[in-house]
Amino acid sequence: MRVCIIGTGDGGAVAATQIHRLSAGAQIDLFSSRKAIGCPPCEMPLVISGEVATWEELLRGFRENSFWEKRGIGLHLSTTVTAIDRDARRIVAGNAEYGYDKLVLALGAVPVVPPFPGLDGDNEFTLSTDMADGIALGNSVAKHSEAAIVGGGFIALEIAAALRARGYRKVYLLVRQRLLRSYLDEDMEGRLRDLIKKNGVELILPADIKGIESRQGRKLVRFPEREIAVDFVFFGAGSRPNVELARQAGLKIGETGSIEVNEYLQTSDPDIYAAGDCMQNWELATSQRRRLQSAMNAVRNGYIAGRNVALGNTVAYHGTVMPFVTKIFNHQIGAVGLTEKEAAERGLETLSVTVETPRLRDRFHGKPACYRFIADTKSGALLGAQLMSEEIVTGTIDKMAVAIASKMPVVKLVQLDSCYSPSVQEDQIAVPLHRLIDKLERR
Repeated sequence: MRVCIIGTGDGGAVAATQIHRLSAGAQIDLFSSRKAIGCPPCEMPLVISGEVATWEELLRGFRENSFWEKRGIGLHLSTTVTAIDRDARRIVAGNAEYGYDKLVLALGAVPVVPPFPGLDGDNEFTLSTDMADGIALGNSVAKHSEAAIVGGGFIALEIAAALRARGYRKVYLLVRQRLLRSYLDEDMEGRLRDLIKKNGVELILPADIKGIESRQGRKLVRFPEREIAVDFVFFGAGSRPNVELARQAGLKIGETGSIEVNEYLQTSDPDIYAAGDCMQNWELATSQRRRLQSAMNAVRNGYIAGRNVALGNTVAYHGTVMPFVTKIFNHQIGAVGLTEKEAAERGLETLSVTVETPRLRDRFHGKPACYRFIADTKSGALLGAQLMSEEIVTGTIDKMAVAIASKMPVVKLVQLDSCYSPSVQEDQIAVPLHRLIDKLERR
């Protein structure tokens, strides 16, 4: 079997490893227009902040060229795929053609730069899975001390925290609507705003940017009532699915602007699969189509697509509960499922609670945690959870992900056995769950 995979990010790489493992003798070729395999953009702020010393430390496992050489898998870097001939089942890459029995599209996403008047590309940066973006930003960070960040997503927040860790005098965060609006409801977002301001970031929200221009070696950002001058501008305003190659090949593009796939991650052409940021996803709770761009989502999709290519559609994908975590100024912010706002937009009737626990494990210097839980009033099932603490939150978020995926009523969730030791992080979910159950019973 001949398999071509376009894209060497996590989705494409995991698909390739699965096919190699499960399909003996498969001829596998990976293609990327980039000079190096790269890594998820969420890892790059660690180098910007200095937590990770060098860019080379991010290159491990399947991000190393030697990984593919040892397995006899063709890795074609600096090779742009310009066409897919579906009838002949071949792709045009560089100056050559490659036939395929199955094709996997792991095309990723492209950072969005809003079309502000005056942009000229000078001292303007984004992050993608191309490490060259991170290196360019890092080189600029090392030379300067003032920056503006456009966007309120997690990459924007992580870069803001990284710059403050580097001792930047001025960091402006320019947000049009809300911080982490895909993950947090307003009360939790308010706590995040306070954290950002407390740590020396000037938050401009709502930011009505009228233009960004270069002037005397600086970047000038214009608002209706003021101007700010900085050394450079970073755009963390999200990304759009990279679907142009799929569109040119006549593959169906879904309502979200991503490549439409079925439960086996096949596109409208059954010999072509899609995985990762370019693929149209859907919510497990409501089946509503949505974009989801994350490294772990790409890994999961790559596993399913690769296995189905190798073995013939043996694993169905059931959707996502959108788990998320980030670390900002020593606080972990985690979320899973729907926000209450999203649930209302989907016609669901909800009840919610927000509970701040007291200090945990005083003897061991534990920290408070703030929980927000959202339930469906009709079924009593958990729909969403949001958590913010200086403690580790991932275990709780993952537990809530299982509950949401299982459509588990909160009255059953609160009865699940949990481990406990006084010297280990204490999980306080019983407190907010009890209050949520009380509200459900009183409705």
